[in-house]
Amino acid sequence: MNKGIADIAKIQQILEQSTAKELSTNTGISLSNIKKWKSGERSIERMNLTDAIKLTDYANRNLSAEIVTWRE
Repeated sequence: MNKGIADIAKIQQILEQSTAKELSTNTGISLSNIKKWKSGERSIERMNLTDAIKLTDYANRNLSAEIVTWRE
């Protein structure tokens, strides 16, 4: 059985930075669902776990890492 992690912050970020078509094509999630999440018509907090894991996995592969350094 495949295990996955759903990260709401990454999902929000990938929804903001990617087109609905791109996300649908690369995750297999329906275009209409992605458009509803992007527009706010549907809450991402109520997204089913399978879709949340798919979007998190896609975000992990496609978002650039942010490096934060501390200076005194």
